[in-house]
Amino acid sequence: MKKWLKRLMMAIAVLIALLGAGVVVIYVWVIERPTDNVAFADMQPYVWNQVTLGDGAMNSDGTPYHLLTRKGESDSWIVFFSGGGAAWDAASAAQPIRLTNLLRGRDVGNYMDRMPWYQLTMLDGLLASEREDNPFRTWNVAYIPYSTGDFHIGNRQAEYTRADGEPFTMRYNGRTNVSAALAWVYEHMSAPDKLLIGGESAGGFGAAFWGSEIASRYPEAQVYLYSDSSFLLSERWPQIVRDEWQAEPETRLGFAPEADLIGAATRSNGRRLPDHAVILQSYSLYDQMLISFQRKLAPEQPLTPQDWSGQLRQAVAAMDEALPNYYYYVTDYGRDADSGMTGHTFATLGTLYETEQDGVRLIQWLGDLINGEQRYSVGGEFLER
Repeated sequence: MKKWLKRLMMAIAVLIALLGAGVVVIYVWVIERPTDNVAFADMQPYVWNQVTLGDGAMNSDGTPYHLLTRKGESDSWIVFFSGGGAAWDAASAAQPIRLTNLLRGRDVGNYMDRMPWYQLTMLDGLLASEREDNPFRTWNVAYIPYSTGDFHIGNRQAEYTRADGEPFTMRYNGRTNVSAALAWVYEHMSAPDKLLIGGESAGGFGAAFWGSEIASRYPEAQVYLYSDSSFLLSERWPQIVRDEWQAEPETRLGFAPEADLIGAATRSNGRRLPDHAVILQSYSLYDQMLISFQRKLAPEQPLTPQDWSGQLRQAVAAMDEALPNYYYYVTDYGRDADSGMTGHTFATLGTLYETEQDGVRLIQWLGDLINGEQRYSVGGEFLER
């Protein structure tokens, strides 16, 4: 019996060693890692570089926060705000996103509390420099990671208590992080030909919140403001933005938050951006992730995929009517036959190249509007239902 147990323990040890070795091999040879603080003038094209931003810039877990940049071979720039969930009270802030939760079949969590080590390797879509069919392949990129649960605008260190009574600190540090990142951008992005200010999910809110300020620095550039998959309807937003995140929206962001938060920001941008600026949005009509988060924000209110989709369609139609330079791409591409839901985000995923609506691929639509300077929306028939 003892020999059998010893052999079993040895086998387990060997298995663990092999798994550990596999993780090391993946990290060393597969995971893309940036260079560290290379001067922009000295950067090699299409190589990611990590920029240290100083003591005030930090993730919500207190670790240092960094900007990611990539030099291209054109005079055009992408300033892209990463997504990664949200926190709005003690309960939501106590549950950051963890891969281990997913592996255990649990709720994955609510927000990223630091940039995951695998994130650069996962980036595709607009940011894929190796794709010949990417119309933005040669553009310079400033990628603003997201790790504060506050849509990139918070300015509060909150002292919370977990359900078990343990205290913890939540750093809604989005404003400081973005301000530090943009200081680098303003120093190195002198006179862009075209400027795409974009973001996905929570980052789409961030792009909308910061877009007018960034655009104001470059009055000669052709500006495009793009939010992908950034619609959450909740009567709680005014309280969350003002009190929980202490974002000072009226003075800092130039608008009053509403239940349709992205709509309020977008309409504000329609007034504040230069006349030649173009506002773009893309949406999946039954977005599983956004429906899940909207249910978390109001668990007492029943919400079906059809309910959420109707709210989205109404909001897009209202913006289309109100804003002359607003264009949308809405699609039910990839809708699951069993759940009735669709995927979440396109901008940095391979699905950007696969998604097609009314004979127009999403990447084609973006290329047409930004590089081809065409002006049209896709999926208008959905708004008429």
